[in-house]
Amino acid sequence: GVIGVAPTSQSSGHKSTYKRDRQHSSRSSLGMADSPELARARDVLRVSADDRARVDALSSAASAYVSAASPHLSPSFFEGFALRRIRVLSVHPGFIHCSYDVPPSLTDSSTGCLAAGVVAALVDEIGYAAAISDAQNFKISVDMSVAFPDLSQARAGDRLSITARVLGHKGAYSGTHVRLTNASTGNVVAEGRHSVFGNLKKAPLKPAATTGLKSNL
Repeated sequence: GVIGVAPTSQSSGHKSTYKRDRQHSSRSSLGMADSPELARARDVLRVSADDRARVDALSSAASAYVSAASPHLSPSFFEGFALRRIRVLSVHPGFIHCSYDVPPSLTDSSTGCLAAGVVAALVDEIGYAAAISDAQNFKISVDMSVAFPDLSQARAGDRLSITARVLGHKGAYSGTHVRLTNASTGNVVAEGRHSVFGNLKKAPLKPAATTGLKSNL
């Protein structure tokens, strides 16, 4: 309803009651700040000191791994968390074949299978790599769909075979297909289609700093 302004002739006690009612109404309209649901959500999202330590350790490992591979790449938590177990077996224009060992840390706690989010990340990364391996400039993802025929074929310790191939290019648009299978059984774990768009030029690498020494040649 409409809240009216208290007349100035009211007593100070009436004014205090009116002010408390307004404050209670404001708290209620801001999403039940003291509700049990919000308290439970806050507990679930709270990051413990152990969790912070694990993330810091992964970031440090990613930094050492990526810096050793190339001084021009910027390491991130994502490399250390999900991508380090990718092993590239072969690369041809528009085609990439990789293996991936499923780690216990990336399995679903309720099923014991590789988490669906990790599968989506693999489809994204490897599908994109296949697109730019076909003499294409850098692009950005615009669409991705993933089907999961049998995630039970991807449990901790299983080795996956991942193939990504380019379906075609049209202008700045590229489409790729990614398939994940169990390397031992050949059963399909997941399949995805990944669409990327763009014509981003790669920035030239900065020349290495010189020491100022002159050659005797």
